[in-house]
Amino acid sequence: MIPYRSIEQTEGIRTPLAPEMVNALELWYRMYRDQAPWKKPGVVKSLNLASMIAGEIARQVVLEMKWRIEATDPGRAPGGEARARYLSAEFGKLMEVLRQKLEQGCAAGGMIVKPWPNPLDGHIYFDFAMDWGICPLAFDDGGGLSDVIIPDVFREGESIYTRLERHRLEGEDVVITQRAFKSNRENALGVEVPLSAVPRWAGLKRSARITGAGGALFGWYRTAAANHVDAGCPLGSSVYARAAEVIREADMQYSRLLWEYEGGELAVDVDPTALMPRTDGAGNALPRLNERLFRAVDTGAEETYRVFAPELRDGSLVNGLNQLLMRIEDLCGLSRGTLSEAGAEARTATELRILRQRSYATVADNQRALEKCLRDVIRAMDVYATAYGLAPEGAFAVSFEWDDSILTDVGQQLQERLMLLESGVLGRVELRQWYLGETEAQARAAVAKIREENARASDGSDDDLFPQG
Repeated sequence: MIPYRSIEQTEGIRTPLAPEMVNALELWYRMYRDQAPWKKPGVVKSLNLASMIAGEIARQVVLEMKWRIEATDPGRAPGGEARARYLSAEFGKLMEVLRQKLEQGCAAGGMIVKPWPNPLDGHIYFDFAMDWGICPLAFDDGGGLSDVIIPDVFREGESIYTRLERHRLEGEDVVITQRAFKSNRENALGVEVPLSAVPRWAGLKRSARITGAGGALFGWYRTAAANHVDAGCPLGSSVYARAAEVIREADMQYSRLLWEYEGGELAVDVDPTALMPRTDGAGNALPRLNERLFRAVDTGAEETYRVFAPELRDGSLVNGLNQLLMRIEDLCGLSRGTLSEAGAEARTATELRILRQRSYATVADNQRALEKCLRDVIRAMDVYATAYGLAPEGAFAVSFEWDDSILTDVGQQLQERLMLLESGVLGRVELRQWYLGETEAQARAAVAKIREENARASDGSDDDLFPQG
């Protein structure tokens, strides 16, 4: 967790976050790391539901996601093609790790994706900061971050180094300032040191202004769930925030179930005299009895042993746990059966659609939020590419396609759209945009090329390309 008070004292500022919001961020962080405050060794065990919920939502959000960065006028604008190729190659590196980082972002209620250029090798790299690890200072009228501190922390031996990178919007410009600190204690900034004193930060400037950025030089993803902890705070809310109390009850119930199994294990209570160590004729100890099965107990009766085999009450405990899991699904916007054991299977396509509707709505809302974040990331990459001359300048277009197979079957959708195409309700360009994720310019160029090839084939002008015999 970020040391808010240390940063406030060092920077001479105050974060607008209420204490309730700071406490909630800490709780979400501990739950994700399976260190919830109610977890007690040997007493209360965990189902680790928090990370499971965040991981499942992140998986469904990016499932078969498609994206394209293409020149708006291919073939006629070489600068646009070169810029699009460069951004596409660099952006692809982000896509390789997006799902893992998005899982943490879903748990934290949001995350910052910050691109940064390296003029030495000509590439753009990406840093990620979860909402529980940033210090927001101000928000704009649209609820976006207009002033924020993004810490970068690493340990070297006994020393902990922290770099505070502050991004502040001033009109169309972005002012970036950086300070470095060294400490020997966790969650403390310690004393300030020059950036040049830390090898990995030696090449960084203390401050910089980037003009005409058009917005923050990062993308900020906020979960689609409303913030119920602090209704006036623009920060997002963890995907499992509303279910925190029920997750606690589920862990308690799960612990009761485990205790029922452990306490109800088959055992044989044996008179202590029957379990006395024995040796063979050579003085070697005979094999010991199974200590888990046999217990030395003075039964107070004449019989030497008595079998302990109580009837388990696991049925009612399992049913109770399943009810709690279904409640968690409802609170987290997940379909029944995601965590719980579904009581009955859907028998028709309509029933299946109804069961999946809740998850679809949750995933679709978060896909829109993530797309906004990624578009801002690409905009920031474009600004850096121009500022550092990383690629020729030119116009390009960005498109995203999000898979909705959670709710619908793509094959069935394709057949329906082909029927609309045949009836003239849908155009070929629209069909290609939907199915292939192309931009309108790409789709029109592809359709025109296909028509040209079909025309040549019909008048026999392609005979020289495909000779007979």
